Amino acid sequence: MRKFKLSVFYTILIFSLSFANLTGELEFKPEKEIINKDEKVCFHLVNNSDKAVYLPSSAPWAVFEDEDFDKIVFSPIAAQRILEIKPYEEKKWCWDLKDFQGEIVPSGDYAIRLTVFKNGERVFLVSKIKVKPGVAETSKKEEE
Repeated sequence: MRKFKLSVFYTILIFSLSFANLTGELEFKPEKEIINKDEKVCFHLVNNSDKAVYLPSSAPWAVFEDEDFDKIVFSPIAAQRILEIKPYEEKKWCWDLKDFQGEIVPSGDYAIRLTVFKNGERVFLVSKIKVKPGVAETSKKEEE
């Protein structure tokens, strides 16, 4: 029985380590997950793999108001050229929290989706952020 338990333990350990390595190859995350309206948010793609990945444009990301990716809030205008992110390289973008009309987005939860091509297949990476009222907005409400 002891050998069986050890074998199950090692099997689970091996699968969890290989899964962790697989999911950690591409890292896409914001510098901060909670952002005030008077700030901007920057986010990074890190290629932790030993193979290059490709981006379909210079800014292959979009901001969505919902997790179903039905309501797009903003997507930057970008040059339509393939960009290579070599192994262990990083790419950074920033968003000023403005929508297509140039207005600051309302407070709430947003999803930033990045399009990457890995091994010839399109992959979507998602980071979530929360936009909170800015300092000026909070001070104004306290005065009222």
